[in-house]
Amino acid sequence: MSDDAEKPRKRRSLGGWKFIVAIILILAYSASAAYGIMSDTSIRGLTVKMFNVSRYCTTQSNSPESLNYNVKGAIWSASSIQTSLSHMTFTLSVDGLVIGTGSQSDTSFGPGQSVAFNLTITHPTLNPTILPLSSALVLSLGAAVAAGLYSATEAASDNTIQTFTSTGC
Repeated sequence: MSDDAEKPRKRRSLGGWKFIVAIILILAYSASAAYGIMSDTSIRGLTVKMFNVSRYCTTQSNSPESLNYNVKGAIWSASSIQTSLSHMTFTLSVDGLVIGTGSQSDTSFGPGQSVAFNLTITHPTLNPTILPLSSALVLSLGAAVAAGLYSATEAASDNTIQTFTSTGC
């Protein structure tokens, strides 16, 4: 045999261990990127909604009537991973006037869930005898939100025109 004889060529295959490691790394990176996007969407997609608002007055001895707003609603997020809320502060504005603030204890919710809230916000100096029948309400929520890989301080708000049953207490 001569040296010029053809030697069988090595065939390159796609099934080597380097290829398998590369595929595993690509899948791990894709999964962590998707989880990061879901975490960010959970934080940035925070939503607050008022469902029931009522107002009433209370009288305490030796003080004028206080106007109270009872606000019921829910908080949820746009994504589908566990989301935690802490240091929640609600601010209620009625017809452009800040009525007061309220807070809620720390809470969390899972995929497809929401958290209900029930706030009573009191304004002791507002004259409760001359109230409009309809009012523009704005409820703002500020909270520390944590979901998956991220946490941030976020704000969300809801506004509605609420018609009450009477102009007084």
